Amino acid sequence: MSVDFYSPSELLKQAIQKHQTMLKIIAGVFIVLGFYALLAPTTFALGIEKILGWTLFIAAVASFAHAFFMRQWRGFTYDVVSGLIFALIAFILLTNPLSGVISLGLIMAIIFGVDGAIKLIRLFTGKLTGSYRTMVAVSAILSLAIALLMLWDLPKAAPIFLSVIVGVNLIINGFGLLALVRAYRH
Repeated sequence: MSVDFYSPSELLKQAIQKHQTMLKIIAGVFIVLGFYALLAPTTFALGIEKILGWTLFIAAVASFAHAFFMRQWRGFTYDVVSGLIFALIAFILLTNPLSGVISLGLIMAIIFGVDGAIKLIRLFTGKLTGSYRTMVAVSAILSLAIALLMLWDLPKAAPIFLSVIVGVNLIINGFGLLALVRAYRH
């Protein structure tokens, strides 16, 4: 009996070659959704917000179900409280979508601001050299600028920034997936 040993890269290559059609379809969906996000930012942002709302609603139901079917478990109170929090947030998002989009925009602005601040701290306290130091500086400045722009005009800017961030990410991931498939062609 012989056993074939493959390196992880060989296994990856085989998996990509076997599923290349599906990976191309997924990449195409990413790219199309990314462009849709850029072309219809408000509609796309409201869609993201609705998906998040329904996801949190399902999480609330799951938390409650777990709490009541596993009453003897020590985490009963935790499950009930987290279920209530999920349900409250889901209710807010699903009944007032625009405030949900603005809240998501605020969260994104905070994330970019914290990211930029951490990079600045690394820049001045770390031992960064050469082009990496330059890239960290540029990234820190861009992160802080995006955070400030979002906060500057938050109610109006939230759907646009949210959609642009997600849209660009989807497009990059789609083209990255296509590049991966091309790299491992027969």
